[in-house]
Amino acid sequence: MTNLLQTFSLSHTQVTRLNADLNEIVKPDQPFSTKVELKLSPREMNHEAELPQYQVTARMLCHGRKSGSESESEQPLFKIELVLQAVYSQFQGEPVSFETFKGSHGSLTRQLYPLIHHQLQPLLKQFGLNQVKLPYDLVQNAAAKTEGSTHQIH
Repeated sequence: MTNLLQTFSLSHTQVTRLNADLNEIVKPDQPFSTKVELKLSPREMNHEAELPQYQVTARMLCHGRKSGSESESEQPLFKIELVLQAVYSQFQGEPVSFETFKGSHGSLTRQLYPLIHHQLQPLLKQFGLNQVKLPYDLVQNAAAKTEGSTHQIH
């Protein structure tokens, strides 16, 4: 996989959706598990410059469930959805085709996760969910698992 951060810079971001539901008060010492999913969807953009620009839609879902309760039918303690639009502009080298960009867009998580974390941390604090720690970097392990949480990248 090509590291796109070596040839592309983030030129614009915009949150286009933020939905959050806290279905039950969570005590600070209450154990629960959190499932975090991030889906990146690259799109071609019209560009007039010599080097291309591409858009990436980052959709993060975060579900919290009581520990030991992995039933999908049971209502989660909380659910958060954030959709962020990011525009990347190539700044050096030969123009990168959309197919190459699309095949390597997972390398952008190194930059997008901290941006998403920055957007969600105040919301988690307002919900009293200070114990939720979102991942910062999943590039090295696309299906990393840590105690108490599951992280997926698509």
